[in-house]
Amino acid sequence: MSFVSVAFLCLVPATFLLYHATSRLPVQNLIILTASYVFYGWWDWRFLPLLIGISIVNYAAAILIAATPHEHTRKLLVFSAVAAAMLVLAIFKYFNFFVDSFATLAQRAGLRANLPTLHIVLPLGISFITFQGIAYVVDVYRGRHVAERSLVKFLAFKAFFPQLVAGPIERASNLLDQFSKPRQFTADHAERALWLLIYGYAMKIVVADSLAVIVDTLFIPDQPFGWSVVLATIAFGIQIYADFNGYSLIAKGVALLFGFELIWNFRYPYWSVSISEFWRRWHISLSTWLRDYLYIPLGGNRHGAAITNRNLMLTMALGGLWHGASWTFVLWGLLHGAALALWRRVPDGDAPSSKVARAAGWAVTMLVVFVGWFLFRAANWTLLVGMLSALANWEWAPVHSAIVLAILSLAGPLMLLEWQLKLRGDYFLLRRPAWMRYPLFAALAAVTIAASGHVNATFIYFQF
Repeated sequence: MSFVSVAFLCLVPATFLLYHATSRLPVQNLIILTASYVFYGWWDWRFLPLLIGISIVNYAAAILIAATPHEHTRKLLVFSAVAAAMLVLAIFKYFNFFVDSFATLAQRAGLRANLPTLHIVLPLGISFITFQGIAYVVDVYRGRHVAERSLVKFLAFKAFFPQLVAGPIERASNLLDQFSKPRQFTADHAERALWLLIYGYAMKIVVADSLAVIVDTLFIPDQPFGWSVVLATIAFGIQIYADFNGYSLIAKGVALLFGFELIWNFRYPYWSVSISEFWRRWHISLSTWLRDYLYIPLGGNRHGAAITNRNLMLTMALGGLWHGASWTFVLWGLLHGAALALWRRVPDGDAPSSKVARAAGWAVTMLVVFVGWFLFRAANWTLLVGMLSALANWEWAPVHSAIVLAILSLAGPLMLLEWQLKLRGDYFLLRRPAWMRYPLFAALAAVTIAASGHVNATFIYFQF
């Protein structure tokens, strides 16, 4: 069930009416849990037992860890819980990748490797579900959160449908705790939800899905033009942001309808003046997860430059692999790891003071980010090599002018609005007079509806 499906547009109002028909917290939590399982099961009911099973393992492991006084046993329990979660992820997402990679290496060494592969479907949102569970179990082990005793609350937290399949990767300290508190739906909730939903759907349908047509047309192995590669990469960089942030805004808006506050997963990343600032603003729930549960446990920046650089490279490489079972994702992660390591050597690189330094920092950051998007979108070596070969021909075709105009017409207004939101606040439009903001909302909604004829029901991050 996608956010842009008729089924979802029926599920949300029905759940909203049932949810607010009662003020009893246990009943509300049960309604959320039921709606979440309907939402997930709508995609493929066969994976619903997997979601429930993973949730129960996380629930039980945390209770056992909290109840165990012996540190050795606690470590064994948390290791077992994390290993079990990673095993599920490895089987469904990475088994064939590692088998194929091993077979390729064996063949290059002159050995025969006829290894079996699994013909299974990747469960929707498995990476997000796994990382959220690991964070919870580790936080209980570290004493940062108490083990939840209510099974319904915990299952609802793990399956909360607005953020289930593509995040944000919510921590228990934020989302789980809200299942224990009375929740209200106020006029403020309604207006913020309205803005987030309109803006999120506009980003997805008007910007992302329109740019997807350009990207899918140009990203082909036999691409003949170098300028097509450049324009396709720029278009994809805007597309993936509008697609993923659009999803995150819709998720935040839907959660508000039920009185829940999700974190901001994006904070205007394309206005960053350093690569480290970019990662503080891009996919925040993943970047903070990688920091807290991988980079810092590896040693962070506590053991000198060489170890710090190693930790950055390893963290970002694994972050790339989290996105997909392909070496191009690993290469994408290594590029960002190297950029983060090099940026640490730049004096005041993270916070340049002069306008010239800030402009230069922004330009270099965007160059790294968009080169990375080229690797990210290529997804396999065949497409990557085919696109790179086009860089030998820099002929400007007539179609390129039309593509530039299309990108500017979609990305220009978006980036200008993002700049204003960054300067004035996320909800600054809600402080405008009603006669100004409501016609604006209506116009944006009308444009979104008009553009919905070409809507793509899936989101890019659903595949992760």
